[in-house]
Amino acid sequence: MTKNKYETNLFNGVVVEQNASGEYVPKKGSTVHSWRTGKHTKGHYKHFGQVFLTENNQSVAVISKENLAFNERHNYAPLQRWTDAVAAIKELNVYKKDEL
Repeated sequence: MTKNKYETNLFNGVVVEQNASGEYVPKKGSTVHSWRTGKHTKGHYKHFGQVFLTENNQSVAVISKENLAFNERHNYAPLQRWTDAVAAIKELNVYKKDEL
């Protein structure tokens, strides 16, 4: 990787919101969308279900991760930052099956 290049990954996820118990659950009517890591993305990806914030401050739970070629990065919106929050895995598995 050259000096100006950085690692890029593509993350597929669904928009989530907190329920009355404070648990992150998929927002009603959510569909799978893709975001990428950017040069200024804060934090690090850890695992399935981890929540990140988009540049529009939407909370999104990860359902899959893929490698992304550096020269294809502009085809996807960058994510802003990773959080330590985790969405309800049981409810995300429905989306994961759709992704396969």
